Amino acid sequence: MTFAAERCSVGPHALLSSAEPGAGQGFELNAIAAVVVGGTSFSGGIGALPGTLLGAIIIGILDKGLNQAGVHFSLQYIVKGMVILVAVYTDVRRRKEAAQ
Repeated sequence: MTFAAERCSVGPHALLSSAEPGAGQGFELNAIAAVVVGGTSFSGGIGALPGTLLGAIIIGILDKGLNQAGVHFSLQYIVKGMVILVAVYTDVRRRKEAAQ
């Protein structure tokens, strides 16, 4: 996992020709949202790369759309949090129905 994170961090630093310690700060919510929307369960589920990639694309489109619409950044966090809540709720419902 660390190896992949290290390799992914090379791209932005190569484009900027510099390294900034706080360059990735604030992306934690986007990463969590992408994984949850992609189908990985918080209750011990096993995730898949295609689902996480699809989740990252969805969250990226949501992020860019909210930016272009001029939504304040604090409201963007609220919207992303609501998306996470909906994804977790859907996962819990799906697990309950599968257990019955």
